[in-house]
Amino acid sequence: MTVLLVFDEGPGRGLGHRRRCAVIAGALRDRGLDCVELPLGGSVDAPIVVVDSYVARADDRSRFRAGRVIALDDLARDLDVAVVIDPAPGASTAPHRRAGRVLAGAGYALVDPAVRALRAVQHDRPDREPTTLLVATGAADREGVGVAMAAALADSELGLAVRLVVGPWGARPAAGRGGRGDVEIVERLDGLAGELARADIVVTAAGVTLLEAMCLGRPTVAVATAVNQRGNLDGVLAAGAALGATPDRVVEAVARLVADPPLRRLLADTASALIDGRGADRVADVIAELAVQVAA
Repeated sequence: MTVLLVFDEGPGRGLGHRRRCAVIAGALRDRGLDCVELPLGGSVDAPIVVVDSYVARADDRSRFRAGRVIALDDLARDLDVAVVIDPAPGASTAPHRRAGRVLAGAGYALVDPAVRALRAVQHDRPDREPTTLLVATGAADREGVGVAMAAALADSELGLAVRLVVGPWGARPAAGRGGRGDVEIVERLDGLAGELARADIVVTAAGVTLLEAMCLGRPTVAVATAVNQRGNLDGVLAAGAALGATPDRVVEAVARLVADPPLRRLLADTASALIDGRGADRVADVIAELAVQVAA
């Protein structure tokens, strides 16, 4: 049986939906299921469809004519589908009254298996003096939030080597911007596992990269750059697993981490306990069960 996974991507939408679907597809293939991953287009007709979209509703029967529809949805929409996956930390089943089954909360966070494989790498890193910092604000940061934060951090007195992830639809730093510090540009479309592993501190939008940084136990400052990231951010802050900041206060938050080794260790331990990296396996087990029911 083939599972079709469709997702939003592009300017204003980024790559997060594609990455979440890819993680699920990988876990399903490990269980012997065929998967096809496609950007959201026209109508879909398949036995099982996973929909990860802020633009379309997964329970739109005119668009998704499937035997079973699974919605990857962290907007707390009450969708009439077979399964809702709400992977935001702190998410609950309460908003999803019409779904046949709900998988909600940090236990279902969808993390790249390459990140999970690095969980044991440099476990003592939070205890060392920080020297490197990664800034990541999504593949579609057209407003240049990441550019501005990276420049402010590089120009601060913190003395950190700043690396900025720039996506295909995001703003780029102006050439010859001046200032005291330099920002090294990182362009990666295949995930940030290696970049996160080498960073002592991470500053990130509250999307997929936030969850991956937490899985690796990186002391993290999270910034909500879109309304749809509030669920992730609120859940992470409630768990005490990261610091929150607005873009204009990010230097202050990073300075606090640099000056406080016990805080870095606390955040690292809390974050890695909250996001264990097994969410995709739990989701895939449920979809595999559903596939058996459909085939019968």
